[in-house]
Amino acid sequence: MTINTSAWVRFLRSYGPIPSNDNMYDESIRRALRRTKLKPLTLPAQCIDALLENFRATMPDSVILTGTAGDGKTYHCRAVWLALGGSDQDWDEGNKVQSLFIGDRKLVIVKDLSELGELESDELIRQLGTDIVDPQRMTLYLIAANHGQLLERLKAVADSKQVDGLTNAVEALMVTGRAPPQGTHIQLFDLSRWPAADHLMHVIREIVTHDGWDGCQDCGAAGQCPILINRERLLEDESGERLKLRLQNLVRISELNGHHFPIRQLLVLVTNMILGHPEARHGLMTCPEAVQLAHQGRSDGASLYRNVFGENLKPSVAERTDPFAKLALFGVGQETSNAVDSLLVYGADDPHLQVRYDSLMRADVHYGATTAFARAQLDYLEGAESSAQATFLNLLRGQRQRLFFTLPDSDPITGSVWDLTIFKHAGEYLAAAEAQTRPPARETLTRIVRGLNRVFSGMLIQTADQLVLATSGTHSETKISSLVEEFLSVPRKSGEEVAIVAGNDAQIDLKVSFARDDDPPPVTLTLTPTRFEFLCRVADGALPTSFSLECFEDFLALKARLLSAAKCRQALDGPAHGDAFELCFLDVTDDGRANSRRVSVRL
Repeated sequence: MTINTSAWVRFLRSYGPIPSNDNMYDESIRRALRRTKLKPLTLPAQCIDALLENFRATMPDSVILTGTAGDGKTYHCRAVWLALGGSDQDWDEGNKVQSLFIGDRKLVIVKDLSELGELESDELIRQLGTDIVDPQRMTLYLIAANHGQLLERLKAVADSKQVDGLTNAVEALMVTGRAPPQGTHIQLFDLSRWPAADHLMHVIREIVTHDGWDGCQDCGAAGQCPILINRERLLEDESGERLKLRLQNLVRISELNGHHFPIRQLLVLVTNMILGHPEARHGLMTCPEAVQLAHQGRSDGASLYRNVFGENLKPSVAERTDPFAKLALFGVGQETSNAVDSLLVYGADDPHLQVRYDSLMRADVHYGATTAFARAQLDYLEGAESSAQATFLNLLRGQRQRLFFTLPDSDPITGSVWDLTIFKHAGEYLAAAEAQTRPPARETLTRIVRGLNRVFSGMLIQTADQLVLATSGTHSETKISSLVEEFLSVPRKSGEEVAIVAGNDAQIDLKVSFARDDDPPPVTLTLTPTRFEFLCRVADGALPTSFSLECFEDFLALKARLLSAAKCRQALDGPAHGDAFELCFLDVTDDGRANSRRVSVRL
């Protein structure tokens, strides 16, 4: 252990979920790096090239850099400042507003709009509103601001035509992505729109390959150091790639469900994975603590497979730390299957499971079938007292978490790895989302349509080649609907079609078409992973309590939109002739097929 490595671990630790994590802010990072003389982490900065290209152009635009807290706005501003000729010394003076000249033009950089006083920010916004419509663009701006703060400040200063124009341009850029009106020279970069799953790989690579680890080779505890064991797990070829891919998929699914991971949270997550141990101070190890735990034979508590869910922290801390609260929604460790638990509990003694148990459990000497696990397992099987059983169940939870990151996608004994999560069909969803240019597997569409038909009718319908639009005759939100309004063909036929298509931001959409000429226009709904899972569970005949009524209400609202479109098409066809009208009742055959039974009612 060298002073350099120990200092690096202390510096890295300050990125973690500890009370004094000042290093989460760009300004504090700069001070710490000067003090320790460590090489800085190169964080994802996906917009820097585009920003520099704009400001170096013949006719540049002003730029607003927005996103959520921790997306790297200040990091981008400093990188632009340095690339355009600004100095580290001037930046580190801590001025809230910096300026430099690019040729004859002046560039004003605001690190964080919220740091300015009300009068100062109001004056800046008024001047920005004036300068962005100046054809000569002699004063340019780079302003960093969080989403809510930006719109709040703009609307608070809406006291002139120029500010109104600026507000309208920013709202259009943020909400619809439309370019501002001609003559309004402003661009908006939203850092929160960039996929965190890609940033995660960058953050892991930067941390595990940092020069600060070089001194570890001189440490006497290197072979047993839990910090190095966790780092090496992330560096390993096959198993390390599988671990990172599974974590990347968890982050991707979270984001598709609307839970964004800023870079700051990714740093918390990766740091906790490497340094976490429940017996360390604040749950994060320093070098001396790691050596002590290794000598005491307590390294198994540092399992990065548990740390990724914040299991090394006090429950109250993990619950209020954003990345762990988001990942907890997957239920990894709580969810399981009979096959997995049979392997973990009985595999050591079952001759049919022993080979697989050896490869999955005994082969991992650090975090698998450790001495502590084997002892607790024996106590559990022999019917020990409740406290011993609770100890084993807690260790069992940790092994489920480990297997989620180490099992192949589909195992002949344990089944799909996604069975260890609430999102049992996540693999199917990811496959559909990645197949943006081609239709998803036929089985996927079949399951989605069957789920929709069961929600729309409230009956156990097996039909999947037609979409059944049924009502109760009063309103579309009744759970049992026995009157058929329409049968829509799922395969393309006479303009009708039900399809899963590519949506925005790597999502998938459900698209229902009614006519070749799009009159009425198609009805679409974004299929988030939660909505997709809901429909798949309904199609399979079960719905767990982990899904709220929100999904059910989303699909009832979709049914109302579909019924409205169907009414529009009927109106285009014209009124029925004669003095009678027909009621079409929904019948379900013994094999689950949906049929209609027509009854004429004479007026």
